[in-house]
Parts: sequence; C-alpha cells; structure tokens
Amino acid sequence: MQRDPAPQNSAGRQLRERKKRRYDFDLDVSDDEVSVQPKRAAIRRKSSGTPTMRRPRRSGKLATFKNMPLDVLHEIFGHLHPYDLLRLTRTTKDFRRILLHRSSLSTWKASFEDVPNLPECPPEMSEPAWANLAFSPHCHFCLASGIRNVEWKFRVRVCSKCVPYQLEVSQFGGTPVELYRDIPGGFDLPFDELGEFCLLVPNRGGKRYKRVFLREQLVAFRDIVLSLDSPEAQRSYFQSRRQWIESLNIHSANCEAWAHNQADDRNDELNKLRKERREAIVKRLDELGYRQDIQFLKPGELDRESFVSKPQRLTERVWKNIKPLAITFMDGVRQRRLEAEHTNLVRSRKRHAAEFLKAYKNARLPCTDIFPEPPDFCSFEPVQRILKRPADVTVNVSSFDHLTPVLPDLLKRWREYVQDGIQKVLLNDMTGSIHVAPDLQKFQPPVPGVLRQQTTLATTVFVCAACNGASQFGPLNGLAMFGMDLYDEEDEYMDFDDGFRDIKPLFHPEVMAHPCNTRFALRNEFLYHQLMAFSPRDPSEYLEDCLKARQRFNINRLKMDHQAGKAAACVVKMAGLDPNTATTADMDTLDPRFKCNDCRQYHRVTPPPKSEPSENGLDEHDDDEEDDDDDEDTCGPVHYAVLSWRQAVKHQCDRHTRGMDPSDMMAPPELIQRPQLDMSNLRLLSPNDHLTIEAKHKEEELMEKVAEIWCCALCRDSMKEPDAPLPFAKLKEHLRRVHKASNPVLNTHYYQHFAAKDLANVSGCVPFLA
Repeated sequence: MQRDPAPQNSAGRQLRERKKRRYDFDLDVSDDEVSVQPKRAAIRRKSSGTPTMRRPRRSGKLATFKNMPLDVLHEIFGHLHPYDLLRLTRTTKDFRRILLHRSSLSTWKASFEDVPNLPECPPEMSEPAWANLAFSPHCHFCLASGIRNVEWKFRVRVCSKCVPYQLEVSQFGGTPVELYRDIPGGFDLPFDELGEFCLLVPNRGGKRYKRVFLREQLVAFRDIVLSLDSPEAQRSYFQSRRQWIESLNIHSANCEAWAHNQADDRNDELNKLRKERREAIVKRLDELGYRQDIQFLKPGELDRESFVSKPQRLTERVWKNIKPLAITFMDGVRQRRLEAEHTNLVRSRKRHAAEFLKAYKNARLPCTDIFPEPPDFCSFEPVQRILKRPADVTVNVSSFDHLTPVLPDLLKRWREYVQDGIQKVLLNDMTGSIHVAPDLQKFQPPVPGVLRQQTTLATTVFVCAACNGASQFGPLNGLAMFGMDLYDEEDEYMDFDDGFRDIKPLFHPEVMAHPCNTRFALRNEFLYHQLMAFSPRDPSEYLEDCLKARQRFNINRLKMDHQAGKAAACVVKMAGLDPNTATTADMDTLDPRFKCNDCRQYHRVTPPPKSEPSENGLDEHDDDEEDDDDDEDTCGPVHYAVLSWRQAVKHQCDRHTRGMDPSDMMAPPELIQRPQLDMSNLRLLSPNDHLTIEAKHKEEELMEKVAEIWCCALCRDSMKEPDAPLPFAKLKEHLRRVHKASNPVLNTHYYQHFAAKDLANVSGCVPFLA
C-alpha cells in the first residue's frame, strides 16, 4: 500500500489526511502495517493544529480561594466536618500544605469538637491520622473503599481480603514462639505463656477462644525487644507497655461504643429518610386517586418496594423518575382490591342464598329426601351467576325466586353426585381389600347399576371415622379434623378387651345425610378462633357458638364396617329375608323386633309405705329394715332388651362379639382367629307379640326424650343454627329462649333429621321390657 503525499495549502501548512483510505494491492505490505494506519490517522486528527492554537485551560471558580488570608481560611475550615476537612486536604497541594502545617492544629481540634461524643485523639496519633481512622472508609493496606470495620485496638481499617495477610490468630493457651512461625524473621521472644504476652501487645478476642494480633505491631514489638541489651531496659519497657495497653483498651472501648452509637444514629437517620420518602410518595399517590388502594395495602407491603425503600428525599426529579413504577404497582394493587371487594360482596350475598334455601326446604317438611347445605347450594352454577353479579346490581332473597322451577333438576343432579360418592366408598373398599397386584389387575369393577343396588342392601353397613375414632381427643380424633383419621374397623374388634364397644352403624340412604359429611369439627378452640380472625366469615359456612363449620359434601370419613355387615346379614336372615337382596327399605317395612335373652335388668318393686311411729317413738318395722333392703335388690320382674333390626346389628357388635385371644398375638396370621359373632342370644318376636307392640311405643318415647334427632327449622341454614341435631328437651329450650316459641309445632318450628333412624340407634333408645 502506498500513501499519496500530503497536500499543501498556499501557506505551506499540512492539511488533514483524507478520512477514506485508498489501498494498492500491488505492493507487498503486511497486514500489521495496514492495521496501524487507522490508529496513526486518529492520533493526527486528535492533535491537529499547532500548540499555539489550543484554547488555554480555564481555572476553577475556587482557584483564588487559597490566596485568602490564613486566619479567614482557618475560621472557615474550623466549621467543616473532620472527614470533609480530610478530603479537602487531598484535593490540591496548596490545601495539603496549609492543612497539614502545625499552625492548623487548632482548626482540626475545632472540627473535632463539632462531632458529638467522639473520643479524644490518642497522643501517639496526629489529628489528620485520627480523622482518617475514624471517618475515612478505606482499607489502610490496599486502599479499598467502603470499609466500615475498624480495628480500634490496632487503630487500622482492614478489608476482608487483607485480613489473612495482616492479622494473626492464635489459641489462647499457646506460646508466642510456637504460634508465630510465619512472621518474617521469626518470633523468638522470652515468653513462656501467651497470657503474659497479651498484656504487652495490642490484641482482641476472636472466635473459639482465640486471640487476634496485628502483624506489623508484632514485628515492631519484636524488633524493639531484641534491640534492648540489658534486662533492666526490658523490664522498664515492659512496664511502660503494660500501662499503654491499659489506656489503649479503655480508649478502644470508648471508640467502639461511639462507633456503635454512630451506627445506630445513622440507622435512625436512614429510617427517618425512608419514612419521609414513604409519606411523600403516599401523598403523591393520594393526589392521583389511589387513597382506597393505599388503605388496602398490607402493613409493610409498600415499604418493600424498591422505589420506596431508598433512604433518599423525594424531589420533583426523583418523583418524575419513579412515577411510572409507582403507578404500575398501584394499578396492580387496585386490581387486587377490586377482586377482594367483589369476593367479599359475593360472600355477603350467600346469606340471602341461605335464606332462600331455608324457605324452600321448610316448605317441604317433613324430610323425605336429602337436601344440600348452603356451601353446596352456593356452588350450583345458576346460584353462582346470581352471586357474581356486578356490584351495582342489588341481590336479595327475591333474586333467587326464578330458580324455583329449575331447582328440582339441580337437586336431582346433586343427589346423583352424593350417590356416586357413596358408591365410591364401597368401590374403594373392594379394591382396598385386594393385597396382591395381579389380583388387582384382574379385578373387574361391578356395573354401576349393580354397585348402586349393592349400596342399598341392609348388609352394606358404613361407619364414620369421625364418630367412632377412639382416642384422647374424644369423638373426633386429632388427625381426623385435618382429613387424616385413625379409625380402623378391624382394630375396633381385634383387641384383647371383651368390654362393651360403642359403634354407630350407618345404612343407606340415611348415610348420605350423616351430619359429619357436611360438618368440619375443630376441637382446638384457640386455633379455630385464630383461623376465623384471619379469614372473613362466610355466612354459608360459619356457625356461631360452636366449634364446627359447614363444608361441602365430603365422604372422606366414611368407611365400610364388614363385621357389622356380617351381623346385619344374620339379622336379615333371622327376619326371613334374603341377605343378598334385602334392602334397608325392605327391613324398615317389615320392622321386626328381636329379644336378647342374655341382656336383662332386674327392676326393684316399690316398697310399701312405712307406718306411723308408735307412741313410745319406736317403729314396728325397724327390726325388719335390713331384711327389706335385701328383698328390694332381688325381687321384681326381669326385663329383657327388645331391639329393632338396626339396634340388633349394633347390639351384637357392641356386646356379643368376642375379641381376639391374647394367646393369638404370637401366632401366624393364617392361624389367628377372627372375631366371632354369636347370634344365639337373639330371638325373633312375632308382630303380634305384646313385647313388639310395647317396644314400638317405648321407642317413640325414648326417641323423643333421648335421641339427638331434632333440628330447629327457624335457625336452619343460618349462622345461628345450633350444633344440630339436638335432643328434644334442649331443642325446646332453644325455641323458647331464642325464638320465643313456648308451644313449638312439629314441621313448623322444628323437624326430624333425615338420618334420624341411624342417629337414634344408641344404647339409650333400647327399651327393656318384661
């Protein structure tokens, strides 16, 4: 490549080189030489023009500041902060010569006096060095910036990178000779213990009972000690060092306290700046129309945002920069607020839906079929459309009236859903009883129609784990309230105790209306109130004055009781029906009664009234009083338990099922005897037997007095509904006290629960007749 000679102007001055280079590929020039050409051209372009043509450098506005009288300068400098005075010293040579002269000592002291509670400058340090140690955030070894850690006992600032090279760490129980071998020149000093050595060299405590030293001070101390010839000089030097170390420790403690207070003050100052910035931003957002959104924010939510948490005052320029971020954030908050308000509005409208459902169900008393609870009713799609109407649309009880024609179809579909859930319990039990994988693969689920028919059989017995969980937590064990039950129907019978049990067998269709299917019981009162405090109360779920809440239909607590199913099969066979086809409706229509020959009660005969005492004050029958008491304990007719078919199933499982023999505990599983049912104690009574007739009348009286099968129709599906169902006495008191109904009417003020037949199957409702 060959360059053209530079063109000359009329005055003989060289003109600029052309910007566009021309190449001649015929010449033999290397690539390195070609690559150098742009750089040289750039240099020439930068230095174009003669030196005389350059513009002279302008001096700063404070260029003549150093020419002021020294007394005026010192008066001005005395009002500066020591760190500002130190930085001014490092600006120019003139300021450095003025401020580091001995005549400026009073200026430095005046500057230190303006810093509150700052310890005095140590005698062995100059005032500029003291200002550098106390305020300049730079490492004294590598000059790294941002170093806040000050080693006050060593009077240096050291960064984390210089710590391994400048600090020495040792165990407190060692000796200086053994621990400081890495110090240049060695450390051979006449000290046997480190404790004595620590009194002569500045040190501080470290982690795990260690002592920390500064390497420079160790080397300086070693050199001084080795330079002393006589023992008297060493003792004198050691004595002065001990006194200096004592004063150093006191001064360093004061410095650490001052630094800690400075950090706290700085933290308070930053927090104050953040608070003022937050208040200013809130005021600006309030002016933009975000007042309700600001009130919706959770405590501290706004403070965590980056445009709020900076410790910087809010100026017009800063607000202009962060305004888009603030508006974007508040728009998101507004969206959440509107969604929360609409959710609360939908939640409040559920009260009207529950009132409509109550009126609909009370108009169809007595209960001949199951009805959904408010949580299930509010989940229906047509009901959801009404609940989710815009906020400007009024929703009340009459808003649901147009659902009356379509409600039967909705209820039919919901009942099919409940029926499918009951069938699922039976199907899960079938597959759960298969323990071999090949058998599970070969398992063919029954046809839905057959499975549904099987759930209606009288031999298909369900049990609720929440009602039958035997634990220290009462009827509902501690894990069942979190969906984890401990109930196992095999464990209910496979025990070593032959004592009485108390199972509660459930039959179809009453099992679909079992109260535990739609109630969530929480035995921990404190936890329950904490949950209610943090979550708004849902009118369709919340119940006042009880530790229960409504929930959607849930079958997770229902299990199959095979032992009760075997007892039911025996009872059905004794009644003259086929256990494979007899349904609960067939058994209820037949309504047989059974007499238990093994369960009897001895009733005392009422003794005759005692005669009047004689004139002498003696009773004619006093001598026979003891004999009369003995006769009362044994005399009287024998009463036997008369049972319905449901009571007979429960009675046989509770009192006439043999438990496992303790000797079988060590036997192989195939030899363990399963619990055996003994049905020899039962005898079927004829329909015309006087015991059958008397038992039916007695059962009606006991159900009215003892059984918990009655519900309040006026509180139905409301938040004030009691823990239904209740005994009749408690319900009557509730109607009198709450609703002022002294003479309640059946199916108007109160009604019988749909699952009354299962709920009344308790020991207290079993009549004993002679």
